[in-house]
Amino acid sequence: MKKISTLVLAILFTFSAIAEEAKSYTQWDTFRFTIDNNNAKKFTNNMREHIKKYHVKAPLKTKIYNVTYGPDANDLIWVMGPVSFSELDALPDNKKHDQDWEDNINPYITSYKQSELWRVIEGLEINNLDKGVSPEKFMARYLTVSKNYESDVGKYLLMQVKKTLSKIGKTKYWAVMDNQFIQGLKNGRHMMGLSSMESFAEWDEDLEFSKHFEELYGKGSFKAFQANYNKSFKNQWNELISVNKEMSGL
Repeated sequence: MKKISTLVLAILFTFSAIAEEAKSYTQWDTFRFTIDNNNAKKFTNNMREHIKKYHVKAPLKTKIYNVTYGPDANDLIWVMGPVSFSELDALPDNKKHDQDWEDNINPYITSYKQSELWRVIEGLEINNLDKGVSPEKFMARYLTVSKNYESDVGKYLLMQVKKTLSKIGKTKYWAVMDNQFIQGLKNGRHMMGLSSMESFAEWDEDLEFSKHFEELYGKGSFKAFQANYNKSFKNQWNELISVNKEMSGL
């Protein structure tokens, strides 16, 4: 009886350790893909059924996003998580899942693109969403760091952005994420700023960012910020992504 109790305690401790490790950071498993548009309806049905069978509960919970605007418009993005590395290690071998993917998903995908793990950088997040609310649209800004990038300087600049957005007080969700795999010159997707959107009309709003920035950091500080920002990041681009409700089974 004592041996059984010891074994049960060991198992509980192992899963507790995995859960604690998972709570220490927020990370998303993603990949991009394109599909054969001639079979879009069939693929949509198949993906919805696949997600309902295998990707409803954490840490495998998944949504599919459309890239609506940006250089990769019409791509689809698989977003699973949040999931830690320990949770990925603990996933069971699921042959039914793999067979379903091989039979019903893979035949309609014409191209697999970037496969990435994005982790929220500690301290660089604003979350004013009501509990249980999940935005349907996000604006993503990808950042390519410069050759002489210093992480402390970059994080300080992005912290200034966070504090200014917090001062303005209109942001529901905003976070900066770090690509967990070195990108080099391959595609330059080193970091990503992600902010939620409720409507396209938000683009018409002038947040007067520079005014609020200088109220926080002093007159002329925004010009200095821009200079340091341009030294830290050599390239950036935006894209708008939105939840594909049909594929996601919503």
